[in-house]
Amino acid sequence: MVVICSLNCNGMRNVVNLQRFLSIVQDRKFGIVLLQETFWDDDFIQSIKHMYEGDIYYSNGTDGRQGVAVLACKYYKDKIKCIYKDDQGRFIHVTYHENDTLVNFVSLYASNVVSDRGNFFDFVIDYTKDLDNLIIGGDFNTSLSVLDRGSKTCHMNDEPYRKLTKLMDDNNLYDIWRARNPDCRIFSWKRISEGKLQQSRIDYFLVSRNMSSFVQSLYYSVTSMSDHSFVIMNLNSTCIERGPGLWVLNNTLLFNEEYVQRVKDIISQEKESELFHRDFLVWWDNLKYRIKRYSQILSSDLAKQNKREYYKLERQINNLCEKAASGIVIDIAKLESLKLELSNFEIEKCKGAALRAKAIWAVESDKNTKYFLNLEKYK
Repeated sequence: MVVICSLNCNGMRNVVNLQRFLSIVQDRKFGIVLLQETFWDDDFIQSIKHMYEGDIYYSNGTDGRQGVAVLACKYYKDKIKCIYKDDQGRFIHVTYHENDTLVNFVSLYASNVVSDRGNFFDFVIDYTKDLDNLIIGGDFNTSLSVLDRGSKTCHMNDEPYRKLTKLMDDNNLYDIWRARNPDCRIFSWKRISEGKLQQSRIDYFLVSRNMSSFVQSLYYSVTSMSDHSFVIMNLNSTCIERGPGLWVLNNTLLFNEEYVQRVKDIISQEKESELFHRDFLVWWDNLKYRIKRYSQILSSDLAKQNKREYYKLERQINNLCEKAASGIVIDIAKLESLKLELSNFEIEKCKGAALRAKAIWAVESDKNTKYFLNLEKYK
C-alpha cells in the first residue's frame, strides 16, 4: 500500500518550515506527495535536495510564484517517472509502475482568476484524453457542489466548473471522497479574514472509476502549516507484509517520573534473582528485555493517548468550521487557540520523526561523504 498526500503548502521557502514538513512526511509514511503553490525556484531546489532522501520532480512558476511538485520517497522513486511538466508552475504528470499496473498521477494548481482557470482546464482536458488509470490531485480552486462551500461563499456553476465536469466525464473520473461521503461537509481551505471564517473544499482527488477498488481510504487532515488541509489517500497497490521495523527508545521517557521509578523497581526485582550471582550475562540480557518490553508498552500507550488528543483537536476544529458553514456564530478566538494547540502537536511529532531518522542512519549508515559535504555547503 502506498500513501499519497496532496497539499497546497501556501509557499514553502522557509527552510525551518520545510524541515518540519519533511518530518511530517516521514512520520506519516507518505510515499508520494503532490504539492501545490510551492513558490520554489531552481536555485532553491538545488539547495534543499539533500534534505529529502527521495526524488523531487517540480514545475516552478515565474517570479517565484505558483509551483507544483511531486515528492517520491526512496522506496518508490525507482517506480516513478516524470512524463511532463509545464513552464507555469501549474501542472506536472508522473507515472507510477507497480505490479504490472501503470498509474498516471497529476498534481495541478488551478488559477484564482476565472478566465485563466477555464483555459487551464481546457489544457488539462486535451492533455489527459488518452490517459488510463488516472489520478488527479491538487488545488482546483473550484468547488463541485453546494456542500463544498461554507459561510457566505457560494458554489458557482460557472465556466471553469462546467469544464471541470467535462474533464471528469471525458475521462470517467469522479470525486471519490464525495462519492463515499455524499452528505458530509468538510472543508480543505480555511481562512479568517476581518474576524470572519471563509472556507471551502477545493482540494480533492479525481480518480478513474476503474481504480476505485484500489483506493482503500481517503480523508482530510488539518494542519497548522497551511490554510489548506492534507488530502490523504491509501492506494492498495501491493500485498507485501511488512515487519515491525526498527524500535528506538523515546528518550523523553527519561523525564517521565512514572517510567523512571518503574525501571528502578524492575532493576531491584531482578537483583533478587539467582542469575544475578550465578550467571551475570544471562541476568543482564533478561533485565534489558524487561526494560525494553516495559518501554515499548508505555510508549505505545502514550502514543495512543497523544493520537486521541490530536484527533480530538482536529474534530473540534472541523466541528467549529461546520457550524460556521451552517450560519452559526462561532468563537473565532477559540478556533485560533485550537489551531495553535494543533501546531504544538505537530512540532512534537517532528521531534519524534527526527529521532527515528537519526536511529535509522546509525543502523544503516546510508549517508556518504557527499551528503555531509552538501549539508555543510548548505549551512
